[in-house]
Amino acid sequence: MDRRRFLNRFSRGSATLAVLEPRLAALRGDQEAFWAEVRAAFFIPEDRIYLNVGTLGPQPDTVVAAVAEHARRVAATYPPRMDWDALKAQVAELLGGDPEGYVFPRNTTEAMSFVANGLDLGRNDEILTTAHEHIGGVSCWELIAERRNAKLIRVPLPARPTDREDWVRLFANQITSRTRVISVSHVTFTNGVVLPVRDLAATARAQGITFVVDGAHPPGLMPVDMAHIAPDFYASSPHKWLLAPQGTGLLYIAPDWRERIWPSLASGGWNDMTLGAHRLNHMGTMDESRLAGLSAAIRFHQVLGTETVATRIRELRRRLLQHLLEIPGVQVQSPLGDPFAAGMVSFTLDGVPALDLQRRLAEAARIRTRVISEYDLGWMRISPHVYNSEAEIDRLAELVAGAA
Repeated sequence: MDRRRFLNRFSRGSATLAVLEPRLAALRGDQEAFWAEVRAAFFIPEDRIYLNVGTLGPQPDTVVAAVAEHARRVAATYPPRMDWDALKAQVAELLGGDPEGYVFPRNTTEAMSFVANGLDLGRNDEILTTAHEHIGGVSCWELIAERRNAKLIRVPLPARPTDREDWVRLFANQITSRTRVISVSHVTFTNGVVLPVRDLAATARAQGITFVVDGAHPPGLMPVDMAHIAPDFYASSPHKWLLAPQGTGLLYIAPDWRERIWPSLASGGWNDMTLGAHRLNHMGTMDESRLAGLSAAIRFHQVLGTETVATRIRELRRRLLQHLLEIPGVQVQSPLGDPFAAGMVSFTLDGVPALDLQRRLAEAARIRTRVISEYDLGWMRISPHVYNSEAEIDRLAELVAGAA
């Protein structure tokens, strides 16, 4: 996109949600026009097919405008006052739970490290996790295992789960008298499997085990309710599916832990227990424009509607899955249907390494994808969102079929 087009789009996109909301409301009965209007709220070039929100979500115009406006105020020496209570209430309205439990690190990696470093773990204490954890959610436990002589145990997971109780038993069978922590992804980054985190939380709680969730993906992808899940800690990256700016993270801390967890960063009030979880928000000078962007991203999401967004993602995923299952040589590595399937589909193509396929897609149609090279899997991962069209899904499938 050249500079003039960018500035024109920015000027148009700076319109508030008060302008966008009635436009969308008027189009609710015309799905094609509705989703075209949603796409127009993004800076994504018309000839670009972006299918990697599982790594980084592009921000809509209104989010970019909110960040820029905050930065301009700071540059003019009139920075807006940070209203922590309002932001926490806004997040709690979207994700549930007590607003006082929310902390705002930069991403899931930082949030998970806050938890791991904040617990009193020692020699021979056991941490259960899975063999499908993102590096940002497992490295903190690797560090603790090495530094404090704890033991990290990775539970293998099937690519296609069939029974919720079987998954709970996988972890229950690994629990010993030394188990102190169970740390799992709510949705696996490898292939979009939804783990039964509520059941796992109950299992951990019954045995006095701390339950930690790497929830990098769910906010903005699917409905989330902290009160329903009842984790001890839930970490997330709104810069993915919630389409917030880079550098926006979330950490939810259950009431029992707010005065017990050690801060990883010590600033004023770190030992003031009357602050509860907010002690962990005392991190010195920070870029508050990212939090202005987070607030705008939540408002954008709520204008669309959580269930509307989740339904659209499911529809695009099902369309992609149907195409892939019809292509000879494609091996789908993700669940085929609910309730274990989230918005991502991972697959392999016989005889074509995923990195080669990724290059072909990029060269043929400027398609951005993700290759899951971690754990030597070599899977192609596709993650569609509300700015994607059915035609883009069809084009991707056409190119995959042509590469077979």
